[in-house]
Amino acid sequence: MGASEPAGGQAAMMTRMSADLTANDFVSGLLASFARKGIAAVSLRSPGFYTAALDAFGRLSQLAEKYEIDVRFYVFLDPIYGDSPVIREAVSDAVQRNLISLDNPEYQDLRLRIGSDEANLLLAKLPGGPELYEQLAEAFLADYPHVATAT
Repeated sequence: MGASEPAGGQAAMMTRMSADLTANDFVSGLLASFARKGIAAVSLRSPGFYTAALDAFGRLSQLAEKYEIDVRFYVFLDPIYGDSPVIREAVSDAVQRNLISLDNPEYQDLRLRIGSDEANLLLAKLPGGPELYEQLAEAFLADYPHVATAT
């Protein structure tokens, strides 16, 4: 510490600040990681989509302290429908932000609209950084094969 620094500088450096992470951040980070992996589309037809999202959320919960993030949402599966209202809303938000499209007529195929370059920019801005979302994408994809790569 230099003599010109304020007296509280050392204490401030020792205090860790955590960044808030929302459901929209979580889904955006997953989508960006998918784009970096060359995935072009993800099927929503399988009830396993929401289970895979729940698995990725579980991994996020394990990694939150390491990446100094404060998770501001909770993922659960509806006992009747088997989907997750939180993930469904975050997917809708991603459509509105033009990260993805949902193919007609049934809106069951999520098609990525971002490439690797845009994905890198997005991941750099999200709480936790690219490495976190790569791990979350791996957790999602571990038991969910319903994806298509770009041709």
